[in-house]
Amino acid sequence: MAAASSSSVVHRSIDGYRYRISGELDLGEPFTSVGRYAVDGGLYELTSGEHSVAAGWTRDLGVSRFEDEFSLPSGRLRTIRVTDYDKRSGLEDQLLAVVWEGRRFSLFVPMYNARPADAVHLFQLLGVTEHADGLTVASRNPRRAGIAEPGEMVKEVPGLGLLQVTALNKTTARRLPSWRGARLPHGELFRDTLDDDSTYFLLATPSAMVTVLPHEEGTTKAPARIAALKVETVAA
Repeated sequence: MAAASSSSVVHRSIDGYRYRISGELDLGEPFTSVGRYAVDGGLYELTSGEHSVAAGWTRDLGVSRFEDEFSLPSGRLRTIRVTDYDKRSGLEDQLLAVVWEGRRFSLFVPMYNARPADAVHLFQLLGVTEHADGLTVASRNPRRAGIAEPGEMVKEVPGLGLLQVTALNKTTARRLPSWRGARLPHGELFRDTLDDDSTYFLLATPSAMVTVLPHEEGTTKAPARIAALKVETVAA
């Protein structure tokens, strides 16, 4: 297979960090970003991305149309009640599927045993800002709402695997292994295994930390392909 030409993309994480990814790889796939926010004692997981990401989530839930729609200063909020069935446990949960939609990007959040008014309340305390390269979510009232852990940007790279990117700071640096990794042109590479014995890689660059979950058939080639990858935070 011919090598991909060098390319570069910039994506914005839900917590405000912007990441530039470059290298001789196919970087054309869409990205998502995940952030967990504590609001009035509850914990909510928000996922942002292009409209197709939220559309795929609601389609998987069996949603063809929404029940309620609310106009917000920067977008619109749409909700519908659905029954979420967990095949592994056999349990059912009453779920409010919530989607915020902007011009190009959307985000979604599952809210359990909630009403549409609860979704409106959530977005009264969390403000969404749309940029050319993604969405950011920030607290409107720091005493009642805030991000609970560092946000993550997720991107599929054909021929390599799934990238999970966070900024490298005092909090995320605690996840780095205690042993020394292999030096690469743009960082330090660690190899480890998950609980199911599958292999993953961790790339620490000067400003970012990248977990790489390689495609099963590409594990042996992954280190060389990661070596061609440059991931860095860039100014907002």
